Amino acid sequence: MPGKAKRAIQQREAKRAMRIASYADDRGSCEAAKRSVIMAKRGQGKTSMMKFTDIIGQESLKHNLQSALLTGRLSHAYLFSGDEGIGKKMLARTVGAALLCQNPQETDGRIEPCGTCPSCVMVQGDTHPDLRIVQKEKTNYAVDEIREQVVQDIVLQPMIGEHRVYIIPEADRMGIPAQNALLKTLEEPPSYACLMLLSERPQALLPTIQSRTVGMPLKTVPQAKIEQYLMERERIPDYRARECATLAEGNVGRAIEYARSERFAEQVRQTMKLLTELKELSTPQIMERLQTLLLAAETEEAEGAEEKKPKKKGLKDAGDRELARFLDLLITLTRDALVFKAGAENRLVFADGEAYDREMACLSWEQLYGRIGLIREARERLSANVNTDLVLELLFLGMRMEKTYG
Repeated sequence: MPGKAKRAIQQREAKRAMRIASYADDRGSCEAAKRSVIMAKRGQGKTSMMKFTDIIGQESLKHNLQSALLTGRLSHAYLFSGDEGIGKKMLARTVGAALLCQNPQETDGRIEPCGTCPSCVMVQGDTHPDLRIVQKEKTNYAVDEIREQVVQDIVLQPMIGEHRVYIIPEADRMGIPAQNALLKTLEEPPSYACLMLLSERPQALLPTIQSRTVGMPLKTVPQAKIEQYLMERERIPDYRARECATLAEGNVGRAIEYARSERFAEQVRQTMKLLTELKELSTPQIMERLQTLLLAAETEEAEGAEEKKPKKKGLKDAGDRELARFLDLLITLTRDALVFKAGAENRLVFADGEAYDREMACLSWEQLYGRIGLIREARERLSANVNTDLVLELLFLGMRMEKTYG
């Protein structure tokens, strides 16, 4: 692009960002908005534009949403549900981008955001004044956060184009008062508004909220598709893609996180080592190994910080996500032992764990299936908020007893 034309585009983006600055200034967010002006001038702060074709799986949902966009029959409110990492926010942002796009592209009855118009550029840079991603300061939404960011804000006319889009991540984190505050907006939404609620636990929302939104449950993606995506986009070998895809259990976001994690391979190796040495370890030694396995990320962050954080001792500090993934890893490793014992080595997830598999194959079928039962029981206890250290201690003691006395 010639330098003169490029400068002209940057100047236009800077002017649009200045409008955003004045808009945000009226709401006490001047500093954040002014930063968008600087980013617009420098051409910085952009994230990659996602299109429907970039979303793996969810073909039925994508078809319905693209058809609604194409015919102008998009609903005023949607409820995207599914596990964390399944793609709820990505899908919602893509719908928002397509709705706000000034030059949407239609191919074979499918619509896509162009990715180059001013609106798309602002969506990429998170500076579009008509796309609001609702924020919360604490674990749960305060009723005032819903009122200020949605209820009171939605009455304002669109600044650019004809629509306003609101995305509410973790919508199940709204308490009853916050949900009731949102309810009237869902009952009588402005014609230009589209609200998208994202939730891992849609059943936690009031029936009145659920009935006033179009349910969009996201499904798991076939493992073969995830493996292909990881090999093509993340540039990892086939055996590594198989490991990540299997552990992710159809969750694309989780598979990508495994593929990008520098800790993942080491965590697998150390977990195999723990399980093979289990009968030789005392309870304190087991808990110390679990500390190393589950709190490694916390330790790395603390060491890299300017001021060292106090050492965390509870396994709960690893976080729900890390704990859930560790239990998934235990299940997969036990499944590999069963597969190896059955003589189907070509179906192993972790092909480089032969020493572990041979050791575990010495256990009886009943002991191995018993371990899976213990792991599932531990998962249920964690969901019921039982003390994390106690749950994992009981789990590994149970597995050790099975191995020693089976």
